[in-house]
Amino acid sequence: MTLFNEFKKNVPSNDVLCSKAADVILAGEGCVEIKNNFSHYFEELQKEIYNQYLFAQEKSGQLIIDQQILEKGTIHFNDMDKLLMSIFQSRKSRAGKAFEYIIRELFSRLSYPFSEQVNIDGAKPDFVMPSEEYFKEKPLDSIIFTAKRTLRERWRQVVTEANKGYGYFLATLDEKVTSSQIEQAETHKIFLVVPMSMKEKNEIYSKAYNVLSFEQFFSSYLDPAVERWKSST
Repeated sequence: MTLFNEFKKNVPSNDVLCSKAADVILAGEGCVEIKNNFSHYFEELQKEIYNQYLFAQEKSGQLIIDQQILEKGTIHFNDMDKLLMSIFQSRKSRAGKAFEYIIRELFSRLSYPFSEQVNIDGAKPDFVMPSEEYFKEKPLDSIIFTAKRTLRERWRQVVTEANKGYGYFLATLDEKVTSSQIEQAETHKIFLVVPMSMKEKNEIYSKAYNVLSFEQFFSSYLDPAVERWKSST
């Protein structure tokens, strides 16, 4: 068994870390408070999940080092190099999945309806709202919402997914989307959704009408849609 496999055995799964973080940050908070301060809670959850992971990572890594020294009297550099590289790659993957989890958790706590991983012409956005069944019946009245923590390597994928003739909302934490990419997003009917602090501090984002804060997404798009969905059922 590789050192990385040993490392993983002692680190809680992403879902466990995320669930614990949600219990800490959102304890006692009601729907109105969460929705009105969605960006704040989103960012606090990000920090809490990362801090919990760093604690678990250090504990598990130190355990492996201690075991190697106890059993072999030393740690080979190549083994340690492979372990650290695997940890680094795993951390990036976990960060992306945690981003999706936070949105799912907050949407659920706000009782927003959604289906996950619906196949739409070969693409699988993270959330289709209000449901897969409704989308099949009324695709133009549905909301497609997906989450990608960073976009630099995925911009072409995003455009391909969105270019299906439907409105498309993309949550991201990427602060380096260019003006030309935002204009391209507009052409393909893509709205970027970001935390309020990012929208306010980034000059390019603050001027782009198709870059929304989470709060703007709720008030201008999702909440009105929820009222329509209720009246049509």
